[in-house]
Amino acid sequence: MTDARARPDERPADDRSRGPCRVRALAELARAEVRRDLAAFLAVLARGGPDGEDLEQEVWLQAAERAAGPGLPRDLRGWLRARAVRAVLTARRTAAPEVPVPRPPVARRGPHEELLAAELGRAVRRALGRLSGRCPELLLSLAESPELSYTELAARTGIPRGSIGPTRSRCLACLRSLLAARRADLTGE
Repeated sequence: MTDARARPDERPADDRSRGPCRVRALAELARAEVRRDLAAFLAVLARGGPDGEDLEQEVWLQAAERAAGPGLPRDLRGWLRARAVRAVLTARRTAAPEVPVPRPPVARRGPHEELLAAELGRAVRRALGRLSGRCPELLLSLAESPELSYTELAARTGIPRGSIGPTRSRCLACLRSLLAARRADLTGE
């Protein structure tokens, strides 16, 4: 017979009563005070280094995986802080320093190249106008200011910071398909 008060990681693997305990453990994790505590702790640890929000997501993912598996330890805050320290150390160890790449000098173009470049620019602007949602605004912001960080792009466009990358990928895929369709129309392919 299994003791219902046993710690989650002390229960046998075939114990079916762990479901409600997992839900309670995740509810405990989701409490605002625990989230604020972890976010503040990571902000201090990650200062001048990796992005604290990304690290916080990583720690919460580890907590959810642990809750679904062997269960969370009794000292959640201590466990979360230990995971946060490990995540910061790993991120700092594996991060490559960012080195800005200088733009190559633009070679002088002849009239034919100028005409083709102008036509390509018009085609891209028309395709941008056909995109839906926030895609035109995001891609124009990226084209005008490629040095903007995701945080700055989020402030400029109103798109949540964590959605900038996936949204950018989807928007670029749509733009590519519109331009490819235009190219096929022009060449008869």
